Amino acid sequence: VDSSHEDSFFTFCEGMIPSALAANDVKDDLSNISNQLMQIRETPFSGGENWFDYFPTSVRPTDALVLAGCGSTSTLHRDPFEWTGTSLCLEGTKIWRFITPPLDEDGSDDIAMVDELLGSYRLDSIAWSNDEENVKDGDLLVLSAGWQSDFSLFDSISYDIPSAMELLKLEEYNKDEYILAIESMGRDPSRLGLDAKSQSALQTLKARTSSDNEPAFLTAIQRAGDLLLIPPHCWHQTYAPVPSVAVASQRCGAEIDGSNVIGHVLDVLKRNETAEKSPLPDILKRSWYKEGVGKDAVSGLLQYLSAISR
Repeated sequence: VDSSHEDSFFTFCEGMIPSALAANDVKDDLSNISNQLMQIRETPFSGGENWFDYFPTSVRPTDALVLAGCGSTSTLHRDPFEWTGTSLCLEGTKIWRFITPPLDEDGSDDIAMVDELLGSYRLDSIAWSNDEENVKDGDLLVLSAGWQSDFSLFDSISYDIPSAMELLKLEEYNKDEYILAIESMGRDPSRLGLDAKSQSALQTLKARTSSDNEPAFLTAIQRAGDLLLIPPHCWHQTYAPVPSVAVASQRCGAEIDGSNVIGHVLDVLKRNETAEKSPLPDILKRSWYKEGVGKDAVSGLLQYLSAISR
């Protein structure tokens, strides 16, 4: 509660919660929590496979505990691997803002235009080595890299924004009024204002696209117990009007994410000269994957990584 817009606290802690698969081997409270979280976030996907379950533990994306003090923001970013992200809010309330890309002439997301206008840069996230115990300089292959911008969708705050203590007291006595107050903050850019560079980027995006193909600037309110899904290619940023605790996760389903994740890894691997010279397994050349081939696709990817990292 001592955190504020001008001096905020925000922590993104990866590795604190064991993966659900690893948790099967360790019967303790933390592992039970991990499995419960997995069951909750898998609910919208009707039992479909998650390809990340087939990744080796060393390169499997992990859950992250997100602790946000009042007034804090995440960075403006879009995720590595180009997966479907999930956020489960355990306590508090979060305001999310999204920038979804327009479509290009082929009907695909024109994300490159958004990346350019937001002044994005890449941040490596996960690397691979054939020999995890004896890693030498130059042995690591970077598999994924996210996108980040130094722009902000929550740059300024209006004088009439209630404090965290005021909002928490309102929630205690009138939850409906509390939610209305949060919604009013989130959907009104004059109260939680974008910085000048973000405004300019959105105006340019709108000018470059037709009226029926404009990028969307969306706001969502997430309360405790809400599971929020973050589609691939969506730029997003969060704001904490009150302190919050959430768990950020990710998944790779066959039809929605399979080609995105495989394509992302292959694109990042182009930095490696050996990758350009090594034959690509046929299963990695597909533009679309059906349910049930995840294990074979990941196996083909791991074989390819082993071949180019020798």
